[in-house]
Amino acid sequence: MLAYSLSLSTVRRAFAVLVLLLVLGAGNLQAQPRLGSNLPAPRLLTVMPPGGKIGSTVEVTFTGTDLEEPEQLLFSHPGIKAEPLATPEPPPPPQPQPQKGRRRGMGKPVISRFKVTLAANVPPGIHDVRFVNKWGVSNPRAFVAGDLNEVLEKEPNNDVEQAQRVEINSTINGSMANPTDVDYYVFAGKKGQRVVFSCLASSIDSRFHAGLEVYDSKGKQLASGRDYNNNDALTDCFLPDDGDYYVRLYHFTHTQGSAEHYYRLSISTTPWIDAVFPSAVEAGKATSVTVYGRNLPGGQLDPSTIADDHVLEKITVNLPGGSGASPVGFSGLMTPKMAAIDGFEFRLRNDSGWSNPFLIGLARAPLVLDKGDNDTPETAQVVSVPCEIAGHLEKLRDRDWYSFTAKKGEAYVIDILSNRQGAPTYPYFMLKSEKSDLKESDDNLDGLGLKFYSRSEDPQPFLFTAPADGKYQLLVSSQLADTVAGPRHFYRVRITPPQPDFHLVALAEDEYRPTGTTVLAGGQQALTLFALRQDGFAGDISLSVEGLPPGVTAAPQTLGGAVRQTSLVLSAANNAAVWTGPIKVTGTATIGGNKVVREARSASIVWPIQPGQNIPTISRVDRGLLLAVRPGAPYSLAASLDKPALVQGDKGTLKVKLTRISPDFKTPLTVQATPSELPPGLSLNNNQPITIAPNATEGVLPITVQPNVPPGVYNLVLHTQTQMPYSKDATAQQKPNTLIVLPSAPVTLTVLPKVLATLSLATPNVTVQVGKEAEVVVRVHRQYGYSGEFKVQVVLPPEAKGVQISDTIIPSGKEETKLIVKAGPMPVTLPNLIVRATATYQGHVTVQEVKLNVNVTK
Repeated sequence: MLAYSLSLSTVRRAFAVLVLLLVLGAGNLQAQPRLGSNLPAPRLLTVMPPGGKIGSTVEVTFTGTDLEEPEQLLFSHPGIKAEPLATPEPPPPPQPQPQKGRRRGMGKPVISRFKVTLAANVPPGIHDVRFVNKWGVSNPRAFVAGDLNEVLEKEPNNDVEQAQRVEINSTINGSMANPTDVDYYVFAGKKGQRVVFSCLASSIDSRFHAGLEVYDSKGKQLASGRDYNNNDALTDCFLPDDGDYYVRLYHFTHTQGSAEHYYRLSISTTPWIDAVFPSAVEAGKATSVTVYGRNLPGGQLDPSTIADDHVLEKITVNLPGGSGASPVGFSGLMTPKMAAIDGFEFRLRNDSGWSNPFLIGLARAPLVLDKGDNDTPETAQVVSVPCEIAGHLEKLRDRDWYSFTAKKGEAYVIDILSNRQGAPTYPYFMLKSEKSDLKESDDNLDGLGLKFYSRSEDPQPFLFTAPADGKYQLLVSSQLADTVAGPRHFYRVRITPPQPDFHLVALAEDEYRPTGTTVLAGGQQALTLFALRQDGFAGDISLSVEGLPPGVTAAPQTLGGAVRQTSLVLSAANNAAVWTGPIKVTGTATIGGNKVVREARSASIVWPIQPGQNIPTISRVDRGLLLAVRPGAPYSLAASLDKPALVQGDKGTLKVKLTRISPDFKTPLTVQATPSELPPGLSLNNNQPITIAPNATEGVLPITVQPNVPPGVYNLVLHTQTQMPYSKDATAQQKPNTLIVLPSAPVTLTVLPKVLATLSLATPNVTVQVGKEAEVVVRVHRQYGYSGEFKVQVVLPPEAKGVQISDTIIPSGKEETKLIVKAGPMPVTLPNLIVRATATYQGHVTVQEVKLNVNVTK
C-alpha cells in the first residue's frame, strides 16, 4: 500500500509542476485560446451499452449534442453494422372531430436507438463508432466486441441485499448515476477458481474512475483494485469455497457520477496478460517470449512474480515476427504518449474466452535481453552497440547495469521506452565512463501541445558523443524501484546512431471539444497535424490526402521542418455533394537521401474542457479518419502571397479575399494566424488579427521573416471567426448571433537561406614559389541540415600574373576540399582574393565568401 501511495503522490506532484509550467508560459504552447465554431456538429458522448457480444445483435442508445435526425452509426470494423430503430409514435389524444390539414405519420420518424449486429468474424477488442446525421460525422466513441455473455445493469443494485445476480464469464454494462452510487453484483463460484475482475472505464472513453472490491458471502474482503491502467480497475482472487461472491463497484473518491460515467465490468476465468518479456521483437524474426498473467493456458504459478500483491503465472510462447503494423491495429487504449509506437497485438485464449490485448513493440536495432544478474557495475552486462535492450525491473531495488564500447567521436542516441508502451514506470538512466559520471537522464517535459498532450514518464532521449575510446556503463532503473517492481515494469533501451524519423497524428480542428471533421460546400475545413519527430529529424514533410470525394480537394501543403504542427486544409466546391467516408493522410519526407512515407494516425479529444484554462485535453489515438461533406458554408477566404519565397530577413505581404456566401453574413470577420503553426521568427501582422469590415472583402497581413527563421517550406493557414445570425431552421424569422470559426485556404511560403554554411580556410595566407604549387584546404560548417554540394571558386584579378586557381567542389555530405594554387613565372602579391562557395537550395543560389592572401616569391 505504501508503494501505491508513493506512486500516486508522485504522479500528482509531477502533474502539478507541469501545470504550473504551462501557466507560466513554459512548454512553447500557444498563448491565446482559439475558440471552436458553434455551427451544428454532431458530438457523440455516450453509447449504451458500449459493446456487444461477437455474433449477436444489441440495441444501443446514444447521447450527445446536435444529434437530430440520425442517419447511421459507422464502425471502424466493417463487420459491425447498425440499423436505425424508430420510436413508436404515441397514440393521438381523443379529438372531438378530425382536424383539417393534419395527419399522423407525416413527420420524419424519431430515431432514438440502433440495432447493432456484430458478425461472427469481428475480432475481439475495442472498435470505434461514429454518429452520422445531416450536420456531419461525429467524434468516435469506443465500442467493444466481446466474447462473454453481455448483461445490462439493473437498478436498484446499491447494496448487498440488492446485488444483481450475474453468471461467471459475463460482462456487465452499467453506469454510476451519481457520486454516491455504488453497484453490487453477485455470482456463484466454485472453490479453486481463479476469477479475474476487469472494469474498463478510460479505455472505453468513460469519465468513470473505477474502484472495485470482492467479498465472500460473509462479508470478508478477498481482493480490491483500481488504477491498473489509467482509470481502469483490475483484480483477481482464488475462490476459497463454493458459493456466492459479491463485487462492489464505485467511483474512486465518490466525487462524480452521471450517464457519462459508464463501464464494462467483466467477471471471468478468461486469461489476463499482465506483461510479456521481451516487450519488443525484431520485425520479421520469430521470438520466444515469456508471458506473465492470470488464467494463462498451461500457466504455472511463479511465487517470485508479483503484480499488485497477486502471484502471477507464466508460460513461454513463440511469436511470429511482427510486420510493423500501425498501432491502430491494437485494440486497446492508445493514449497520446503511445502515438509513435510501432507494434502489433498479442492475445491468448482458453476455454472461457480471449484475453486482454497486449502491445508488442518492434525493435529498431538488434535485440538484446536483460540477463537479470547485472545489478552492480562490476556485474554489468556487456552489449554490442548498436542494439536495443529489452529488460524489466523484476524485483525491488533492482538496478540494471550494461556496458558497451565506443570510439571517440561516435554518436549514439540513448532512448528508454517504457511508459510510452503502457508500463507503469518512472524510468531513469545514468551514463558513466571509466573515470567519471557523464550524464543523468533529464525529465521529459515535452508534451507536444495541450490539444494532444503526449508527455510520458520516459526520460528525454540523449545524444551521446563518446569523448574517447573506451568502455561506458549505463544504469537503468525506475524512480520507484525501491517500492514497486515486477514484470509489468518492463523497459526498452535503444542505443543506436541517430535514426531520424517521424510519425504524424491528425485531429479534428476544434481545440477543446470532441468533434468530427465536416467540410461545408463552398468553404474550407482543416485537420490539425502534429509531427512526432525522432532523433533530431528537422526536414520538411509534404502532406497529401487520399480518398477524397469529387468536389473536395487538398492543395499541396507542407509541415515545415522547424514546426511540429500545422493545419491541413480541405476545400469543397460549391457543388460538392453530401458524402461521408474514410480518408487517409500521408506525409512524405526525404531522410538520409531516401523517400520515407508515413500514414497519419487519427486521434481525437475524448471530453470537452473549458477554453483558456491552459490545461491539457484528454485525447487518444483513433482507429481511422473520417470526413463528411455537407452543404452551406457561410463564407470562404482565399489567400495569396506577393512573393512565394522570401530570404531570411526579408518582408512580404499576404493578401486575403473574402467571398460572402450566406445572405445572413453581413458582419465583420476577424482573421489571424496561429503562432504555434509558424516557426520562431516568422510572423503575420506581428501575430495580431486584422478585421475585414462588413462592407469589405479584402485584407492585408504583413509578413516578417527574421534572419533566424530556419529555411524551409511552410504552410500558412489563417483562422477566421465572426458572429453572424444563424439558426438550424433555415426558415426561422429570428436567428441568434452564432460564433463561426473556419480556416482560410492555404498558401505555401518558402523561406530561403542567406547562407547554407560558414566558410573557412585552413591557411588564409599562402606563400608559393614561382612555378610551384600549394594547397589550400577549404572547409564548410553546414547549416540547416543542408547536405548538398558546394561549388568553390576564386576570383582572380587581371594583375594575377599567371597565377591559376582551378574551381573545385565540396561533394554532398562532405566538409572540405582543396584549392590548388599554381604560381606563374613572376613574383606577385595578391591580397584579399575572394574564395566563393555557392550552393543551391529550392532553386535559390546562396553565396558564402572568405578572403585568401597569395604571395608568389622567387
